[in-house]
Amino acid sequence: MASFLRLFLVVACIGAASPAAAADLITYFLPTPIYDKLETTAWGAAGVVPREIHNGLEDPTLAQWVYWDGKIIKGPDGKYHLFGSRWDQSTGHQGYYNSVAVHAVSDTPTGPYVDKGICYPNNQGGKGHNVTAIAMSDGRFAILVSDTRPGDLFIATSLDGPWVYQGRVQIDSNGHTTTRLTDNMSIMQRPDGRYMIVPLGGFVMISDSGIIGPYKVVTDNIFPQNVAGYPSATREDPVVWFSGGQYHVLVDDYHDRKAMHLTSPDAITWKYAGVAYDPTTDFVRYTDGTVNHWYKLERPGILIEDGHVTHFTFAGIDVDKALDLGNDKHGSKIIVVPFDGVKFDAETGIGGTPSGTGGATGTGGVSARGGATAAGGATATGGVRTGGTTASGGATALGGALASGGTVALGGVMASGGAAGTGGRVASGGTIAADGAIASDGAIASGGVATTGGSTFSSGGSMVSTGGAMATGGTSSSTGGMTSSTGGTSTGGSPQQSSPTGGSAQTATSASGCSCKIAGVTSRSSAALGWLAMVALLLIRRRKSHRR
Repeated sequence: MASFLRLFLVVACIGAASPAAAADLITYFLPTPIYDKLETTAWGAAGVVPREIHNGLEDPTLAQWVYWDGKIIKGPDGKYHLFGSRWDQSTGHQGYYNSVAVHAVSDTPTGPYVDKGICYPNNQGGKGHNVTAIAMSDGRFAILVSDTRPGDLFIATSLDGPWVYQGRVQIDSNGHTTTRLTDNMSIMQRPDGRYMIVPLGGFVMISDSGIIGPYKVVTDNIFPQNVAGYPSATREDPVVWFSGGQYHVLVDDYHDRKAMHLTSPDAITWKYAGVAYDPTTDFVRYTDGTVNHWYKLERPGILIEDGHVTHFTFAGIDVDKALDLGNDKHGSKIIVVPFDGVKFDAETGIGGTPSGTGGATGTGGVSARGGATAAGGATATGGVRTGGTTASGGATALGGALASGGTVALGGVMASGGAAGTGGRVASGGTIAADGAIASDGAIASGGVATTGGSTFSSGGSMVSTGGAMATGGTSSSTGGMTSSTGGTSTGGSPQQSSPTGGSAQTATSASGCSCKIAGVTSRSSAALGWLAMVALLLIRRRKSHRR
C-alpha cells in the first residue's frame, strides 16, 4: 500500500505541473536567408540597415519607386509571383493615391523579385492599391483591389496576364449594420469551394455564387476592441486563411503598430489567439543574427504551400508615414519573412472540416493537435493503443506506468487485469472507491464520479481512462475540465502531425481550450489535481484506520 500511495502521489505531482502557455503566432517566424549580403549603405533609418536589399521587392536606389502590399502565389511554372502596388517615391507616402498594381517574379519565395510592370495597363492606367491575389480552384487567378478602387476584380488564366476586368464584387449586408466593406479587403477560397472576404470593417462575407458574389455578411465586426496590449479601436489590414483545421485572421492596429491573431473553427465564432507580429521585437532577423526593426509593418500577406503557411509578406516603412516626404532617403518596400507553418499548425491546429466539425482527414482519423493516426484513430507507432498498452516506442497514458494488461490511469493501478490485493481491498480490474474500498467494476463511487469497467469519469475535470489508457483514439474533449473521448479523430478535416515512431503521443486539446500531454507530461486541469489530492487523502486515512 505504501508503494501504491507513493506512486499515486507521483501521478498527482505530474498532474499538478504548470502548463506551458500557448505560443503566439509571432514565435513561429524563422530567420530570413541572406541571398547576397547585408547592405550597409541601403536607404532608410538606422533600424533597417544593414539589410538584404534582394529580399522581397524594393528599389535599392530609391530613385524611382516605393512599394506596398504584397501577395505571393506559386505558379505552375514553379516560380513565385508577387503582386503589390508601387508609386513614385518623390511624392512621399501620400502618393499612394496614385499607385498602380504590379507583378514581380522570383525563383525563390524570399527573392530577389524582378518587377515585371503594371498588371493591367489598359484599365485606368493600372490604378490599384491594397492589391491582393489568389489562385482559384478552377486553375484561374484573380486580383482584388480595394481602397482606391473599392472591390474591383480582375481574372486571368495565367499569372502573367492578360488580366480581364470583372467589375466590383457584389455585397449583401444581410441585415447587418456595416461599414468599410470595400477597404483593405482580404480574400480566400475556402476548403468547401466558397469565397470569403474580410475587409477593414471586420465583417466576414461569404459568396455561394462565385468570386464576384454576391457576398453575404455573416458576422458583425469580429475584431477585438479591448484586449491586453491593444487598447484602441484602430484596426486595419486583415489577412484571412485556413490551415490546421481552422480559419485565421491577422489584423493590424495602426496606432499600436502591432497585430492580433484570431482563430475560428467555422469562420463565425472567433477568439483572440495572441500577438501576430510586433515590429519592435526581433522577429525580422537574418540567419547571421542581424535584426531589422521597421517602424511599421502593414498589409500582411501569406504564402501557403502543401496546406501550411511558409512565408509572410509585409509592407514595411522605415519611419512614420507622415515623415516619408519623398527624395529624403525614407521609403517603403515589400519584405518576405519565412514562417514555420507546419509546426504552427501541429501545435495550435484543432482539426475539423471547413464547417468546424468532423475531425481531421484520413481513414479513421488523422491526428489534429493530439489526435492519433491509423484506422480507428489509434496510433500505429509511437502512441497509445486502445486498452492501455503502448505501440512500438510508445508512451503511457497520463501519469501511467505500463503493467501487463494495463496502465496506471488516474484512478488506480492495473496489473494483469487489475491489481490483486488482500482483505477485499482490490477486486478484478478495480480502482479506489471514495470510501477506500474497491468495487468490482473498479471506480470511484461518490463525489460525482461515475464508473464503468475500471474507468473513471468526472464532470469536474478528471480524466476518462478506458481500460487504463488515455482514450480510445487519443483525442480529448472537455466538460468543465479535461476528459477523454472515445473514437479518436474523425474523417474530413485537415491532417496534422502524428506521433513519431519511438516517441510520445501528440498533445490532446480540449474543447474548452485546455490540453494535456499523453506520454506522462502535463495535465491542464486543476480539477484533476484536486481529485488526485482527495484520493490520496482517502488512502492515507484508510491506512491509518487499519493501524488502529
